[in-house]
Parts: sequence; structure tokens; C-alpha cells
Amino acid sequence: MSQDANTGRMYAGQPVEDRQRQRRARFLESGLTVFARDGYANSSVGAICKDAGLSSRQFYEEFTGRESLLLELYEHIDRESRDAVTKALASKSDASALDIVDAGVRAYVESIGSDPRKARVALVEVVGAGPKVEKFRLELRRVWGSLLAGAAEDAALHGEIPTGDYEMRVLAIIGAVNYVVDAWSVADPRPPLDDVIRVLSKVIIGAVGA
Repeated sequence: MSQDANTGRMYAGQPVEDRQRQRRARFLESGLTVFARDGYANSSVGAICKDAGLSSRQFYEEFTGRESLLLELYEHIDRESRDAVTKALASKSDASALDIVDAGVRAYVESIGSDPRKARVALVEVVGAGPKVEKFRLELRRVWGSLLAGAAEDAALHGEIPTGDYEMRVLAIIGAVNYVVDAWSVADPRPPLDDVIRVLSKVIIGAVGA
């Protein structure tokens, strides 16, 4: 029996807030699966609900539609990977430029590439998904650009790479890294992670050190 109060509500012996969080998590997990499997353009709310084992009514209690689900998934995947890279860079602040790059690349690849669904959704399916998604994608790319440019500037201050305008170089790096990570995440068999990191590190060092 439920209690219709804003706080402390119960349903079937469980706090309503907990049930809502669990339900939202199931929709997010199913959205990740369906968007990666079928492609965002070919997906449907019905397919997501079927995968989650929940109703469309429950879906629309959580999201306004597929786009809002995609945006939340994208933001979550991107935030996790950016936090991982930021932490990795900070842990190597006194290391050489190559060691810093290696740590950052490893953190990114392990975060976003270990689950092929994440790589597919965040690197492929968001592209061209609509004006709102594209605007958000470009905003996040600028955030990544600032993060990477800052790391390059720190390396330049230590005399390991030349100073300069890193804006275009960073854009080239983002495109190259994402392309490789997406290809690696779905490769069968996957090349060793250390090989991927070595290649990407050389690309990044070459781009910022030119």
C-alpha cells in the first residue's frame, strides 16, 4: 500500500524514491543497449521498454522521449570518462609529458572503450541525432578541448613541448582518439590495450609537439 506524501512514501514495502531510481537506472541501461544495437535513429521507446521490462507509461514518467534519454546517457558517459582522465592527469603532474599522456589515454580508453555500447553511443550515435544533441556534443567537445589544452600548456611550461596555440591541435587529437577508440571497442579480437595506448600517445605527442 502506498503513502501519497512527498517524502517517506512507500510502495510494496520499498521507498518510492528507491524504486524510481532503480526504474530510471533500468531505462538508462536499456537505452544504452538499444541505441548501441539498433542505432539511435532506428530505435524506439517500445524497444527500450521491452528491454527494460517496463511500460511506456513508466518511461514517460522519467523521460520526455528518446532524446532526453540519449542526452542523459551521453552526459553520464562523458562525465565518467572526463573525471577518469582528470584524475589520471593529476596523479602524474610531476611525470614526463609522455607518461602524463599515457596515463590520460589509458584512463579514457578504459572508461569509454571497455564497454562497446558506451563507445558506440557517445562517439557515434550522438552525431547527427538532432539539434539539441548536437549543441550539447559541441559544448562537451569544448570542455574536452579546454582540458587537453590545459594539459599541453602545463607540459610547455616544463619545456617538454613548444608553446603555441593548441586549439586546432586539440580538435585533431579528439577526432583521432575517438575514431581509434570506437574501432578498438568493437574489434574482434581486440588489439592489446597497450598497443592502442602506444599509438594514441604518439599521435598526441606529435600533434601538440609540432
